[in-house]
Amino acid sequence: MQRVVSIYFSFILWILSAVAGLAILFILSAFVLSSIPVKSSQAQASPADPIEIYVTSNGVHTDIVVPVATAVIDWRSKIPLDHFENADSSYQYIAFGWGDRQFYMETPEWDDLTLGVALRASLWPTPTAMHVEYISSRLTPTKRQQPVLLSAAHYRQLVAYIDASFQQENGKYKHIAGSGYTGQDTFYEAHGKFYILKNCNNWVNQGLKAAEVEAALWAPLPFAVMRHLR
Repeated sequence: MQRVVSIYFSFILWILSAVAGLAILFILSAFVLSSIPVKSSQAQASPADPIEIYVTSNGVHTDIVVPVATAVIDWRSKIPLDHFENADSSYQYIAFGWGDRQFYMETPEWDDLTLGVALRASLWPTPTAMHVEYISSRLTPTKRQQPVLLSAAHYRQLVAYIDASFQQENGKYKHIAGSGYTGQDTFYEAHGKFYILKNCNNWVNQGLKAAEVEAALWAPLPFAVMRHLR
């Protein structure tokens, strides 16, 4: 019996050591690969008549924030205000985030996070959703709210990237009815599978690459996205 218990605890210790080792490898890889910049034409010169976007971070998750209406696109044609209880035509910016659908639906607050949801989202490719939030006014630049100036051409490339992330039906984004945390936000079905190596921060990083902004080679963590914008 003692031998069985010893084998059991040795196995548990091995599992814990392997998880810790993988976590350390993940963080080290994120630090090293995110320090390698992907150069771009956008990074080399300020555009004429720029369109100001933002990249925001809450310390875990990053979003892309863009003007509601420009000469390139009026997002209200894609994201109708009647999907939102409190947003109206005076709102000036709109935020986009991509992530695990179940995580989004079941974790309005970090206190709601369960181990099962966290492990499933991290380790197994899962269905995704787009989180969209209308914002009333221009953001204030801070460490966690970084402005980026784009030319109209580069902004058009970012718009195409965001648009392609949504599932569509009859030319309309597939709204998840009754979703959202506040009257200013809601969710839509998204393309792609979420897992730890392809997560919300990588989605933002790829969007910056699509807009030809200098970005990280790989950016699974918020600091990896934000470090190239500061």
